[in-house]
Amino acid sequence: MDIISEYIKINGARQSILTMRTDASNPVLLIVHGGAGLPDRPLVQQCSKELADCYTVVCWDQRGSGFSYTKGPLSIELLLGDLKAVAEYLRKTYRQDKIYIAGHSWGSYLGLRFAAACPEYVQYYIGTGQYISCIQDEIDRYRFAREQAELQGDTAALKKLDNFGEPEGYHYAAGDKKAKLYVASKVLKYAGYFSRKNGVSLGKYARTGIKLYTKCYGAKLPVFLLGAERSYRILNTEQEQHDDISCITELQVPVLLISGEEDMICPVPAAQRWFDNLQAPQKEFVKVKNASHMVNFEQSQEWNRLLKELRIKQSE
Repeated sequence: MDIISEYIKINGARQSILTMRTDASNPVLLIVHGGAGLPDRPLVQQCSKELADCYTVVCWDQRGSGFSYTKGPLSIELLLGDLKAVAEYLRKTYRQDKIYIAGHSWGSYLGLRFAAACPEYVQYYIGTGQYISCIQDEIDRYRFAREQAELQGDTAALKKLDNFGEPEGYHYAAGDKKAKLYVASKVLKYAGYFSRKNGVSLGKYARTGIKLYTKCYGAKLPVFLLGAERSYRILNTEQEQHDDISCITELQVPVLLISGEEDMICPVPAAQRWFDNLQAPQKEFVKVKNASHMVNFEQSQEWNRLLKELRIKQSE
């Protein structure tokens, strides 16, 4: 297997991509990472190398993130333009009209917007931990936190949640920032990024992640952390100002959504409602057991299997 790390000039900015391939004629699978600002190439290399048997797998550190860190301007429109330019580069390099786009979390926001705007570039859209709406997601997270507090007899949490009240739109009537932070803390406690059913502690996941990212980014790790903080602060704040995904009701490309059954970071109920109303040439929604928001890594064998199966179906 060839593993190629390179910098390319994208819309005036030097950006980094990592490619894993066994056959350059395989279809391109561009993985659009989450965060904003959290490149996942160390995790992809660790968990999904086998996909290089049937795809040319490309990990792209988005503008401002990881090896593509910059102090320059950051905006969603800039990153969408970068995504289009990366797709154009890959189409030209591998002589393919269309590529597979796989977005995770924040990356699913970028990936889905790109698939809607540029269907001529996209062979298939794969959304993992699909982001739908800051408004609906916050309502679902609040209801989930309250439901779990009630089930577990957490009277202190119930009192706080009832004092905040259910959000109207994306905002709480009083103590908006404090309420969002508190609800987020309860979601992390009750659901979180990883399933509690796998017998693996959060500490072990954290230690593994630190080891992988330290090995990958080495002396650049401080810059990685700066980029993650800056990207998250700027891009997620901008994202919260608009409801750009839930208004997408039709796509011209086939869609595969994959979520961990327990995911309430990007809540499964919101994704399901959006999916049910979506018009697309072909669509499928798979919910993976014993998995939460990081389903593509905590249940990587199943995630890899689904993408391999998709490739087989497309080649028939």
